[in-house]
Amino acid sequence: MRTNNRSSQGSLRDRFKFLRMREEAGITMGDETNSDGSPSTAPPILHARSSSRIGSPTGLSDDEPGSPPALQKQPTINPKLAPGTASGFAAGPAGDAAEPVDWDLWQSVVNEGPAAIARTSSEELNRAIANGIPQVIRGVIWQVLAQSKNEELEIMYRELVARGTDKEQMSVKPANLSNGQTSGNGKESVASSSSSVHSDYSSPATTTTSTNAPLPSPSVTSDSSEDPAKAQARIAAERKQSVAAISKLEKVIKRDLGARTSYSKYVMAAGLQDGLFGICKAYALYDDAVGYAQGMNFIAMPLLFNMPEEEAFSLFVTLMNKYHLRDLFVHDMAGLHLHLYQFERLLEDFEPALYCHLRRREVKPQLYATQWFLTLFAYRFPLQLVLRIYDLILSEGLESAILKFGIVLMQKNAEALLGMKDMSTLTTFLKERLFDVYIDKAPSANSILENGFFGSTAGVDKEVYRADVLVRDATSVKVTPEMLKQYTAEWKEQQRIEKDRETELHGLKDKVTSLEHKVRSLEHRTEQSDMEHVQVASELIKTKVENENFAEENEILRTKVEELQKIVDTQPAEVEARLKNEMETVMQKNIVVHNENRNLEESMAEMEKELVAVKMQWATVSP
Repeated sequence: MRTNNRSSQGSLRDRFKFLRMREEAGITMGDETNSDGSPSTAPPILHARSSSRIGSPTGLSDDEPGSPPALQKQPTINPKLAPGTASGFAAGPAGDAAEPVDWDLWQSVVNEGPAAIARTSSEELNRAIANGIPQVIRGVIWQVLAQSKNEELEIMYRELVARGTDKEQMSVKPANLSNGQTSGNGKESVASSSSSVHSDYSSPATTTTSTNAPLPSPSVTSDSSEDPAKAQARIAAERKQSVAAISKLEKVIKRDLGARTSYSKYVMAAGLQDGLFGICKAYALYDDAVGYAQGMNFIAMPLLFNMPEEEAFSLFVTLMNKYHLRDLFVHDMAGLHLHLYQFERLLEDFEPALYCHLRRREVKPQLYATQWFLTLFAYRFPLQLVLRIYDLILSEGLESAILKFGIVLMQKNAEALLGMKDMSTLTTFLKERLFDVYIDKAPSANSILENGFFGSTAGVDKEVYRADVLVRDATSVKVTPEMLKQYTAEWKEQQRIEKDRETELHGLKDKVTSLEHKVRSLEHRTEQSDMEHVQVASELIKTKVENENFAEENEILRTKVEELQKIVDTQPAEVEARLKNEMETVMQKNIVVHNENRNLEESMAEMEKELVAVKMQWATVSP
């Protein structure tokens, strides 16, 4: 990893040396080529000679291999181009000469790093960045300031761009034929190391490789016990699903490119659409938690104007992670809401009258400042200003730079905004005419050249802007880290209170729902009670009727009982007399029976005597 970083840093140093030598020697290049004669990967540049700012962004190019550069090569002037365009510079008005480039300072920044220079020459470095990074070395300096140069990310970029295309299939098939291995192992190592490029800001979405690696061959992923035919079918289905998802993503990205971007008027943009598409697609696959958002193309295009697309992708990843631009695109967009709150608090502190004026008319920062943060002012505003804003963002950080530019624009337009009373007028002005205050009424030759450097289908931008004044004004705004920390703490406290309120509200809603269920249950029980009451009343009436019937029957029975009682009262004497007669009859019969029994007993005694006598006779007779 350290070897790759050193080689990347060395590549930037070599490129800077080449660009410096070319600029100091007064060489102007045409279409750039690599040392081997092949076309350069850097975007095509419309060249102009200037002693300070304008030239090729980053591309390393030579004349024919082995031949020294032509030191006296003169630029070709096209008389049909409007004054101020890159090749029409000679036709532009005369003006103040540009400030000389401090090549030694920028050389030290590239060789030693911005942190080392900031410790020894902080004011000098800040002043140089505020004056504008020379266009010829802007791409190199951007990468040095952000420390974004990463060869592994550049390799990964090419692999991600090829995802879902014929190139990926061609790279996977030969790997499948050799020892049953795929190129996924190599890609895994790339993704693994890329996640550690900036361990302080890497995220789970950028460290996983399961979604970024191509589908492996059946020999690698299928279980040994799985049927090969089923495994092949499963992998084919997964690959088809992945290709379909990538195809859908590509359609969404292509729909947002082209004439829909604010850069379509520039000649250079016509040759960078493929690179812009590649960066948007590659990052959507690289960070699936964020995916693709419309503002990304505005952020990536200024990078492509200044460096090859592989390096632009690496810098784009750095912006998203190290500079916390990613927080603006995640699902809840917490970073965007934080920056909008910080901007509103700064506006309240620096311009309280304007803050109250906009607040009374319900013109909140969400209506006009959202695109500032999501596109870094690139969605509508002039390119020459956007590049200067990028200079400050990459040197000071996203949060501080964007807030400074936003506040200074509001300050410079405060008088005009205070004179507007209509909400729609205020919103339109804030979205479209905020930079008009920096229009240069009498532009110098150098400012015209800088404005028209990238070329335009209509010549140049309609207006030339005082970019230096804007940057100086922005850097003069005193936005301290302590202020931002305080606003961040306030916002977090508000979020906590709001979250607690939402939690409480959710709890109250749950209670209301529970009470509603209880009310419905009580209503149902009341209905049941009413029905039971009706039933009880009906039964009560029925019981009363039955009781009346029972009363009548009871009266009848009582009469019968009285009659029976009378009968019972008259019968004892009759029963006693009858019983006496019967007892006398029984006693007489008993006497008769007793007499008969006595006679029988006497007869039995005589018979026993006769039996004894017979037995004795028998005994005497028998021998």
